[in-house]
Amino acid sequence: MKLYWVTTDDHHEDWFIIASSTNEASKLHEEFEGYDLGAASAQEIINIPDNITVEVGWPSEDVLLSVGAKFIKEDEPRIIEINGKQFAEGMLEAHLKESDDDIFELLGEKRLNQTKRTDKTKH
Repeated sequence: MKLYWVTTDDHHEDWFIIASSTNEASKLHEEFEGYDLGAASAQEIINIPDNITVEVGWPSEDVLLSVGAKFIKEDEPRIIEINGKQFAEGMLEAHLKESDDDIFELLGEKRLNQTKRTDKTKH
């Protein structure tokens, strides 16, 4: 099995997938995230040693750590480094939380997701 980095043009859900081929990794990502066939592109990152038990699909943090990943940033979006290369998790969730906080703030609430205020939010 291998660890792949799978991306789409919108970069909303970029993440790692464990699979046996780039084709399988791309198709799994499309299926899991609801993308059209052919929308995802997979890049092989590392062969997973036989002594590490894995299942096809998204890797757990333990699996990532066991193949040498370093978590540079653990909150969203996560940034992981493997073999000197950094990978940033899809940005959709982070954008949604920031947008929600902007709305909360406009309604006189605190930034409940604790995101930082953006330039577009003036107070």
